[in-house]
Amino acid sequence: MTMFFFVFYNVIRVPLLAAAKIAGLFNAKISSTLSGRKNLFATLEEKLAGVPAAAPRLWIHASSMGEYEQALPLLSELLERNPTAWVVLTLFSPSVYKYVAKTNERSVVVYLPFDSPGNVKRFLSVVKPAVYVIIRHDIWPNYQWYVQRFKIPSILADASISDKRLKSSGIFRFVFYQIYNSFSAVCAVSEMQADRITSVFPHVQHIYVCGDTRYDRVRQRALDKSKIVHLQEANRFVRERCLVVGSSWPRDEEVIFPAIAKALARYNDFCLIIAPHELTPGHLAAIEEYFLKQGVSLLRLSRFDKHRGEPFRVLLVDQMGLLANLYALGAVAYVGGAFGMGVHSVLEPAAHGVWISHGPRYLNSHEAADMAVSISAPISTAGEFERFLFAALDEPEKTAQQGRKTLKYMRKHFGASSRTAEIVEKYIS
Repeated sequence: MTMFFFVFYNVIRVPLLAAAKIAGLFNAKISSTLSGRKNLFATLEEKLAGVPAAAPRLWIHASSMGEYEQALPLLSELLERNPTAWVVLTLFSPSVYKYVAKTNERSVVVYLPFDSPGNVKRFLSVVKPAVYVIIRHDIWPNYQWYVQRFKIPSILADASISDKRLKSSGIFRFVFYQIYNSFSAVCAVSEMQADRITSVFPHVQHIYVCGDTRYDRVRQRALDKSKIVHLQEANRFVRERCLVVGSSWPRDEEVIFPAIAKALARYNDFCLIIAPHELTPGHLAAIEEYFLKQGVSLLRLSRFDKHRGEPFRVLLVDQMGLLANLYALGAVAYVGGAFGMGVHSVLEPAAHGVWISHGPRYLNSHEAADMAVSISAPISTAGEFERFLFAALDEPEKTAQQGRKTLKYMRKHFGASSRTAEIVEKYIS
């Protein structure tokens, strides 16, 4: 980065940081972000005191929960390949930090100090990282400036560039070029993204197509059955006769519930697991009321262990953090969100090899768009969902075939963590 950009950024940024501190008096989220960083350096030094002096320190930064999830398989891969190394994992958002106590026995997790020159120099002098890896996009100019100055390699992993940034012009194009051009290497999620990234990072020889580590993380979670072992052992769900509805909103439910009610009436062995996106008392009660009015027995997951012997056709999930695993219980899945702002994660059910359906707004997800061509079954109306559901139940071989296609798609994308770790290792001094 040029000295002009360095001065330009810091002249503008410092007043904004002061404004953020004032805003923290009135905004709970900003206040949490600021209060979490009190005594940050003392906490960091205390945590690093347990790290052997000779151990290489690999610094990974993830902004919030999505990036943290992407970082986990890469973190594991790097520690496996470098048995004496430690990882310093920095997070920006308090929403993820409060859920992360310790990621690995050779990891240290702290907030990222705010991006002022003083903070950055102090952080680098304490951590002494051998390499710096940013997951996706949370790039801070002063950090990039000083890692360059101190000759610390920096790598952008899971990299992609949005249409907005690609189409930017004038001062914004200059800013993006300055920031991206400071990286030692970029690990792009796809060939297409690698081509796009050349507009702000022209060093083609240092752009690597490694893939998206989200696929590896989803696979890790899919293989972990510990959260649902009690459901599997109860033998209450026949996979070929079970539909899992995940992250549904009321608009999704208006479209899909009539067909589900018909299927429950027609097939005595058909059952439903539904995990709504919002677990508010009102939403849960509305779902419960709908099926009870249809004469369908329903049990909330929170009561399952005490009432597992009672008959039920619908399991209503009223607990967070289980959906990625619950998809293992059904051969068919409906993913919510696409009758609203956009479809939620289709990778979670795909990791279990199920036939997936969702609503019409799915272009927010490139994997959903990929699968919509010949693997999944997008729907726009209640009638289309009914045809999908009854086909899945009446033609089990077709359901199995589509599930195999889904799993094949996923397997094609596994391995990004390993490929990215190979690139990172080239820069570890």
